[in-house]
Amino acid sequence: MKRTGFKTYKFGKLTINVFTNEIVIIYIGKRRTYIKNFLRHRVHHFSKIAAIAMSVFLVTTISVTAFSSDDREDVVKGAINLDQLEDVNEKNFSAEEKGDINRIIEDEKLKNKLLNSQDTDYSKPVENNKLQITQHTVKRGENLNIIAKKYGVSIDTVCGSNSLKSYDFIKEGLKLQIPNKDGILYKMKKGSNIVDIAKKYKVSVKKIIASNNFSNSDFIPVDSVLFVPDAKPQNIVSGFLWPTRGRRITCSFGWRRNPFNHSYKEFHKGLDIAARYESIKSTKYGKVTYAGWMGGYGNAIIIAHPNGWKSLYGHLSRIIVKTGQYVKQGQVIARSGNTGRSTGPHLHFELIKNGSNKNPRKFLKK
Repeated sequence: MKRTGFKTYKFGKLTINVFTNEIVIIYIGKRRTYIKNFLRHRVHHFSKIAAIAMSVFLVTTISVTAFSSDDREDVVKGAINLDQLEDVNEKNFSAEEKGDINRIIEDEKLKNKLLNSQDTDYSKPVENNKLQITQHTVKRGENLNIIAKKYGVSIDTVCGSNSLKSYDFIKEGLKLQIPNKDGILYKMKKGSNIVDIAKKYKVSVKKIIASNNFSNSDFIPVDSVLFVPDAKPQNIVSGFLWPTRGRRITCSFGWRRNPFNHSYKEFHKGLDIAARYESIKSTKYGKVTYAGWMGGYGNAIIIAHPNGWKSLYGHLSRIIVKTGQYVKQGQVIARSGNTGRSTGPHLHFELIKNGSNKNPRKFLKK
């Protein structure tokens, strides 16, 4: 934080002037300059973390009456702006407060670097027109998650292609037929035809024919194996699915007291959802673009979705997908946990649209 006078504070476009009897806040927006003043006696505490407190006041008080939506976004976007935090950190904070702020700075830098990287942008699956089927014999200790991850397909593909009755139990020694792309292997039955199969699985006849090598698509012998691409809809519901079984929110999107140091506030970019070491599901169809350690967010996953969307899942105890893997809506990707800077087991969940964080509650399926 740069200090230009005894009681003048600057944060980029924002200036706070503290006089004997009043405080004047000036914000230079895109279209105009806004000025807000109020009596000094209404402020009971103007401490060494005044920068953060005044930023909160600006968003909650001034923006309601003065700022346009574009100007307000400039202030709120990025939560506590990293440049402002680094300036604030130059003040005479205690060692503990400096440590907390430095950790926030590093965590946000790491997360923003990943989210803004082209490596975490959505890209369509690479089409592999040649169908290949691999026979896999289930070994001791293997489960469907391990097998699906090994071959880069979904659990639905493994189950659907082998008519498995359970997602949880698989017998050692069982021989599985696994295609090299998502879909199912369907054994032709007496009286069945491509048109009926296409209607059943909501896949075009043209797509089924293109994925198979038929000598005569009008007559396919009984017991012949047919590959039906994308047999199950990629998104079970429209919009975004709740990533957890329960829906109890322990911390909402927006400004909050820092859970490790209540002396200052910060902007929480997602939802904290109560989830005690349970399965976490993908909120929507997409591509896993990051799966690994993310500083204070602990074990984390980023999934890129079509149309500029990304979802982030933090504090995980276990990751069961890999970078580059495509996942369907509702597919289990991890287990919730307490890794990183966390006060207890839960899921930190974010939705990002074209680089801008959105309040997930407005988009999650009710």
